Amino acid sequence: MQQRDLKQRNRNPQNVKKIIAIIVLLIFALIIAIFVITKNKGDFVDQTVNKYAPQGAAVILIQNGQISEVKNYGYANKKSKVEVSQHTKFKIASISKTVTAYAVMQLVDDGTLDLDTPVNQYLSSWKIPENGYDVDKVTLRTLMSHTSGISGSDENGYKEPLPTIAQALKERNIHLKRNPGQQFEYSEFSGFGICQLVIEDVTGIKFETYMKQHVFESLGMYDTDYANEAKGLATPYAGLATAINVTPIVMNGAGGVTTTSNDLAIFVKELIRYHNEGNQIMFQVQENTQNAGGVYALGIIPRELKNGKTVYEHNGTLTGWNAQFAFEPASQNGMVVLTNSDKAYYMTYELMEKWGKVVLGEPVRDSQMQRIHKLVQWIIAVESILLLIYAGIFSYQKKVGKIEARKGKRIIVRSILSILFAIAYIVLFYTRLPFKICYHFDNYYAFTFLPKEFIWVNIELLIFLVLWTLHGRFYQKARQKK
Repeated sequence: MQQRDLKQRNRNPQNVKKIIAIIVLLIFALIIAIFVITKNKGDFVDQTVNKYAPQGAAVILIQNGQISEVKNYGYANKKSKVEVSQHTKFKIASISKTVTAYAVMQLVDDGTLDLDTPVNQYLSSWKIPENGYDVDKVTLRTLMSHTSGISGSDENGYKEPLPTIAQALKERNIHLKRNPGQQFEYSEFSGFGICQLVIEDVTGIKFETYMKQHVFESLGMYDTDYANEAKGLATPYAGLATAINVTPIVMNGAGGVTTTSNDLAIFVKELIRYHNEGNQIMFQVQENTQNAGGVYALGIIPRELKNGKTVYEHNGTLTGWNAQFAFEPASQNGMVVLTNSDKAYYMTYELMEKWGKVVLGEPVRDSQMQRIHKLVQWIIAVESILLLIYAGIFSYQKKVGKIEARKGKRIIVRSILSILFAIAYIVLFYTRLPFKICYHFDNYYAFTFLPKEFIWVNIELLIFLVLWTLHGRFYQKARQKK
């Protein structure tokens, strides 16, 4: 009997070794599969878009001031199999700020507006309320450079019929929360919403009508407007592939533009012309705009490269939509990207980075995105070290005979705990419940705000859970009495 038990104990470590070997082989197979899947053929645009696999995307490259390449991917509507074209309409979110800033600068250039006049002098249907801060320092310059000190608005919760911009600013209790001009704080909607109202009150024309007549049609952007429902408008997709409704926007000057890749390319070409032939005030870095993402001009972001070139860009993100434009005025090269997918959150930044490297000789990087990437890389590195230490201790204990495999309930308990942890982890990162419960936001998924390499965090956690569960089968070997 003792001899048979001894043979059984000798076989158990061998069985565990085989299991661990199989797990390691499966992990390596998974790594190779991921590498093969993500290693795509084609140029940097094809490779990047295929890497993120958004539901749909439209990309246009501009060379020497002219459209040089048009690329369309995926579906505007996956269910109906409507493919993306350069005439597919997308929401471009915060790129709308650049469009509004351009319209404001037109009125500045013709003398209708002044960048440094208190905006309350221009406003008649609503005014920034007096509350102890210096309201006279709220100007078009501070509003368009995000240094106005104005409170924010998330634009969620509107019901039909939608309020006017003046009503929305009042209902959202937009007010000063610090003295203007002292600190950069990105205003999602309210800052450029006030710019929108300035245009309305000064011209006497509804903002959307004014933009159509004096910007879009004059530039030949005939497929651009502020419609939330329109023929040719793509379906936005949240998370991995959840079709959602278009979020209605009232502060359109900050995030409401609906356009096509072709029209956005026309606008970028106009920005290039305006930079090269205009007074360049819109493109100058403004005071006190240093922030985690760099610096800010008037509705546009300048990025100075080490090779002496300056790129101007802006990104746009709403649930189900991601967009990006960038251009270098001296060479008249540029790019536009529009997508209808949350999966493309990092794709737009990566395309800009690679475009800079290929076309300008230096990557165009967003410093805030770089910090996120580095943070995730550090997490992966630390996780890898801890995993190796744990696996090493486990292996050493088995090798020197400090632990032995025995029957017991501990492995069952650990299996249950591992499953519960995995479920909680999936709910936290891959469902919309956390945002819905904590912030009352629909269709927000945490994983879409994490870079692509975060998958290695998941893989390493899975390996740890497997090892930790298997470790539960082993017990401290009883010391033999002398």
